[in-house]
Amino acid sequence: MSQVAEIQYYHHGRFRVAGGVLPDAITAYQTFGDPKNPVIVFPTCYGGKLDTNGLLGQSYMVGEDKVLDPRKYYVVTFALFSNGESSSPSNTPAPYNGPYFPTISYEDNVRAQYAVLTQKLGISKVFCVIGFSMGAQQAYYWSVMYPDFLERYIPICGSARTSPHNQCFLEGPKAALSASKDFQDGHYKSTPQFGIRAFGRAYSAWAYSQAWFAKKGYLFDGKYTSLNDFLREDWENGFLDGWDANDLLTLLNTWQMGDVSLVRDGSYFADCLGAIKARGLIMPCKKDLYFPPEDSQNEMKFLNNAKLVIIDSEWGHMSGGGSNVRDDEFIQAEYYHHGRFKVAGGILPDAVTAYRTYGDPSNDKVIVFPTCYGAKLALGSQDYLVGEGKALDPRKYFVVTFALFCNGESSSPSNTPAPYGGPYFPFVSYEDNIRAQHAVLTKHLGVRKVFCVVGFSMGGQQAYHWPVVFPDFVERFVSICSSARTSPHNQCFLEGPKAAMLASKDFADGHYQSPPHHGIRAFGRVYSAWAYGQTWFREYKYLMDGEYPDLNSFLRERWEGGYINNWDANDMIALLNTWQKGDISIVRDGGDYEKALKSIKAKGLIMPSKTDLYFPPEDSETEVSHLRDAKLHVIPSIWGHVAGGSANPSDVTFITEKITEFLQAS
Repeated sequence: MSQVAEIQYYHHGRFRVAGGVLPDAITAYQTFGDPKNPVIVFPTCYGGKLDTNGLLGQSYMVGEDKVLDPRKYYVVTFALFSNGESSSPSNTPAPYNGPYFPTISYEDNVRAQYAVLTQKLGISKVFCVIGFSMGAQQAYYWSVMYPDFLERYIPICGSARTSPHNQCFLEGPKAALSASKDFQDGHYKSTPQFGIRAFGRAYSAWAYSQAWFAKKGYLFDGKYTSLNDFLREDWENGFLDGWDANDLLTLLNTWQMGDVSLVRDGSYFADCLGAIKARGLIMPCKKDLYFPPEDSQNEMKFLNNAKLVIIDSEWGHMSGGGSNVRDDEFIQAEYYHHGRFKVAGGILPDAVTAYRTYGDPSNDKVIVFPTCYGAKLALGSQDYLVGEGKALDPRKYFVVTFALFCNGESSSPSNTPAPYGGPYFPFVSYEDNIRAQHAVLTKHLGVRKVFCVVGFSMGGQQAYHWPVVFPDFVERFVSICSSARTSPHNQCFLEGPKAAMLASKDFADGHYQSPPHHGIRAFGRVYSAWAYGQTWFREYKYLMDGEYPDLNSFLRERWEGGYINNWDANDMIALLNTWQKGDISIVRDGGDYEKALKSIKAKGLIMPSKTDLYFPPEDSETEVSHLRDAKLHVIPSIWGHVAGGSANPSDVTFITEKITEFLQAS
């Protein structure tokens, strides 16, 4: 839920800037939440306004159940100088109006924001500065200019300095506007429509990747009928509606001049970045044409306390600005740094757990919903059970979803630096995951008790592990299509896709330089037949009501494409190893399985699928016979194992009804 707050204006009085002086500089800002909470600063980007007019507002990240939740943080959003809300060519009186407005640097903006925080709002410390694009560059500037004032910074699709290529691309739209017949060197009497329209068109091709255009992303699922419609409404009108031409050029000049090393260290970039004390989360997009990930990777060489997470998206630069749900989900996942963390196979020097929260943190009915194999928070894998009117309703519960280690979001082979990256990543057990999740809940979120742990597949195995590892911390657990230990048959089936990957000609023992497509495709095909019941195949359900013409097309898109597009090969193998070694009796009771089950105090709801080939219902029947207080409900489905996920609406309805009854029961 987005929130709206009144725009406030702070008058600095006479204020020096890079290009001269502003007699009465004004900074526009908004505040959300309780000033007693940790402070987050969220400045605007190019095209961004606090009032949401024009191309982009700040509401995509600020609001209940969003990453900047005013119930958890005190959020302060700032408008850049030259955006038309803070001091700008369009709203400054003579003699500094229009084309006479002085040059403004990022440093000028950050000094002004600091003044508002300290002199007006009485803030002595900032927990985090987060920003997209030009907002990301401000996040870098904050960490350099006020090293002891902020704890963390998150640049999304931005860099610590504007590269020569970036500067060059900006010369294009600048020239289109400046040379237009109605711009009149900035002395126009009415909106220079020719110039602004040309500006938008010259700018537009840089915002998205070539792949996005190739897939006709510009049609927006039927919203537009052609590329020209898209350009006319999104790009011409986006700037015409709410933007002044002189503001556009002056703000663009700020962007072009960006370089944190100009603030200190005599323009020596490496020393400047190396001196940053705050903890950083650097998030470029894989296909950003403004700020390519190579720039961020280069910056990471000099940063001493930062983590790099690349947004794998075809939306290019716009992936960081609220343009599509999938990228929003990826960006808004939260990350907890454990520091040095022991795991079953060794050590992780800086273990990270990714998670998301939904609902009111003060609600003492806390539900934990961890991911399964193949699931990611960024893919919305948990959404089928979380949301208003769903089984895990944030209006009733405080829901925390966790990403497993090795899923590519929490610490994994693909995102862990040397010496533990790739095939050198240590083995991680279910118990390691549970300990990490417990730390996030107790140390970071202040949770004292969990009402229920709910999980599907590997999530269901975590649900079983929770009341064993922390018997007095969990009241209830729900295990869907899963078991308390991975059976010998289950272990054996997993050897098939694992062997296909390891034996492939491009896996290279985990040292591949590019994605091992042969291995990943083989992995998906070996795995696929186990996921559904035989009846499901007999009834041609794989055609998905006409979506696919044949079985091969289904396998190519759903199974090969599903892994190729979203997963790293070493992550897949490492996570599979966790699954294979699942057994609650290893945690305690010396391998005595029945004793471990009988020791569980929490109430249980066990829901196997009638046709599951991974975790057959017979295993669940045996487990329920040993559990103190558990109910068994078999999902009557031909969808096999995936009946427990989001694949089939009628199965989701069944699961939702049973979970709702279980959670409401006394």
